[in-house]
Amino acid sequence: MIEWEGNDMSADKLHNKDIDDVLRLVRNVYHTIIYINLTDNSFRCIQSNQLDIQRLLANSENYERMAARAAEAGMVYAEDAQEFASFLERSQLRSQLAGGKEYLSITYRRSKGGRYRWEMIEIIPSRDYKADRQVVLLCARDIDEEHQRELDKEAKLSVKERQLVGDKTVLVVDDSDLQRTTLCYFLEQHYKTVEKENGFEALEYLKNHSTDISVILMDLNMPVMNGYEFLREFQKDEIMRMIPVLVLTSDNTPEEEAGCLKAGATDFVAKPFNPDVLLSRLQRAIALHEKTVMLNVLRMDNLTNCYTRDYFLHLAEQLLARYPEEDFDMVCTHVVNLPNINEQYGAKQGEAILRYVAQNHDQDQWERSVYGRLDDATFVQLLPHSAGSYQKLLQQQSDELHEYKTVKEGLPPFVQKYGIYESVDHSIPVSVMCDRAMMALQKILHKYNQLINLYDDNIRLYALKTQRILENMEEAINQRQFQVWYQPKHNIFDGRLIGAEALVRWIHPRYGFMSPGEFIPIFEDNGFVAHVDRYVWEEACAAIKRWRDMGLKTVPVSVNISRKDFIYFHDEEMLKPLLAKYGLEPADLHIEVTESAYMDNPDMVIRKVNEMHRDGFVVELDDFGTGYSSLSMFGHMDIDVVKLDMSFIRQEQNEQSDKMMRYIIDMCKNMGLSVLSEGVETEEQRQRLMKMGCDYVQGYYYSKPLPEADFVDYLRKHS
Repeated sequence: MIEWEGNDMSADKLHNKDIDDVLRLVRNVYHTIIYINLTDNSFRCIQSNQLDIQRLLANSENYERMAARAAEAGMVYAEDAQEFASFLERSQLRSQLAGGKEYLSITYRRSKGGRYRWEMIEIIPSRDYKADRQVVLLCARDIDEEHQRELDKEAKLSVKERQLVGDKTVLVVDDSDLQRTTLCYFLEQHYKTVEKENGFEALEYLKNHSTDISVILMDLNMPVMNGYEFLREFQKDEIMRMIPVLVLTSDNTPEEEAGCLKAGATDFVAKPFNPDVLLSRLQRAIALHEKTVMLNVLRMDNLTNCYTRDYFLHLAEQLLARYPEEDFDMVCTHVVNLPNINEQYGAKQGEAILRYVAQNHDQDQWERSVYGRLDDATFVQLLPHSAGSYQKLLQQQSDELHEYKTVKEGLPPFVQKYGIYESVDHSIPVSVMCDRAMMALQKILHKYNQLINLYDDNIRLYALKTQRILENMEEAINQRQFQVWYQPKHNIFDGRLIGAEALVRWIHPRYGFMSPGEFIPIFEDNGFVAHVDRYVWEEACAAIKRWRDMGLKTVPVSVNISRKDFIYFHDEEMLKPLLAKYGLEPADLHIEVTESAYMDNPDMVIRKVNEMHRDGFVVELDDFGTGYSSLSMFGHMDIDVVKLDMSFIRQEQNEQSDKMMRYIIDMCKNMGLSVLSEGVETEEQRQRLMKMGCDYVQGYYYSKPLPEADFVDYLRKHS
């Protein structure tokens, strides 16, 4: 919980007592309360028990910066982000409040762990709000349950509208052709009808169409499966038993009526039926169960018309219970880079893609399957297993989506990736099955050429290792288990030491050396990489100062800026104070930016990188050529050095590969950029790069990454 300090704040306190009084009443209602002065663009956090909001506030120097970051940081559901950002704009708030509004609010979906909850932000101006003292409170609270109740009311109205247009369906179950035909002839003037001859046929139909039926009209005495037997089986299914059942009976004895009610019937209709009585009882049965129908409506995702996550899990559980001996696969499908599509082409285009994906996975393709939407860009399907055949189908779908412009004129191209848990274990919860498919998917989200991945023991072990890393990461920072090692960079022509790259290593007291390839991707996913980066920045600055204090001639050290840093990072509050603290200049610290960070949010990265370049930092573009290359970067971003990924130098040498490398190096040189190649291990590779005009090299040919003490010796040797 972030609180104001307990010192006397009489001069710095809220401007009027009425707001101060309100605070005592609302602290238990709102999870976050922020005091904002719109006049001077300042803010102060009164309280917040939300860790992500605490981090956001701690890294924002004024209100406008905080509001912009809140919209950019992935805290708000993608479809609500634009409206959210517009609402919080300082100029927008000042304009509305100047017009005399006494209260402003917005409801939005807040993303948390791949899911969302509805929240509300309320802006409350002080009683003496005026042009030179525009003081307000921003209060945020969770309204998920309240919002669902409102949706219930809306859904009820929707149900009434459908009732007026007569789109309800009656399932008529009777072994008498004459009786069934007569009933349907009469009912079709008011409802749609489906006919079945006995209880068994009705149950089989309901297994796949229970949500289509509004009411069941059933005879008791039928062959194969009579009405009592039907009701017993019918009541075992939570979805089916929400449908009202009216029993047709010629024996109106109290015993029979009691038996039917006990078995689960809703009402009775005597034979021969009276049309007015039948209609009245049908309408009453449907009205009594309207809330059940309404809840079914709420279980559908509004945008895609797929089942919501929770309802999907419920239906999948029912499906597996119904067919315990059959093999099923759980498949998670993800639309890659949907936020970028929304940014470049507009949210409407992104929504159209999601609707297309949902239609493309029509569950009618498989008789026994269920399909739902997990989060913004991820869908999930439980479908019958057929050894290998689904892979061919998914590949066909992927090929089609690669050529989406020809399939659906006017929409942007996009790619889907699939995580698959084959032949699910029926003994584990459905949510765990989803988790396994998601783990398979997450392993390939950043792999350019892989579209499908199967869950296996390696992924299970990876999940266990991931959990171990997550449980130890905070302690690792606090106990300084992370070490910064340095890999030298050399001039390719004369061999001079011209710099070093700072690389993080984790030496755990129990597990020993942990490879960066194991923990960095996990930290990038959960945002902890920002803490590690800042740790490395400070360690590198402190090391350069130590080396100078030893009388050594130092070289610039390159530090990495990760994707998450671009959400919170501002060099005025991060790098410059570190340089001042250790008496360094911007030229002492080179900044490495990856291509993938650029592709995630080009406009923001360009703006911030160019700011750093203007401040004197040398900017290096790292991992060039790893699948995200975009020549537009060079036209918009102020880059000094291009670092060729080690995959370039390690690929098989041939005329074609040499031409490609020479072309890239020539292009960079023509643009006034220096070129550094990573992963150089042999004299032959160094000579080859030198002939092509490469400026600098880094790799085992000169040195592996070194702990600081060893790098100090290296510095002395090459001074």
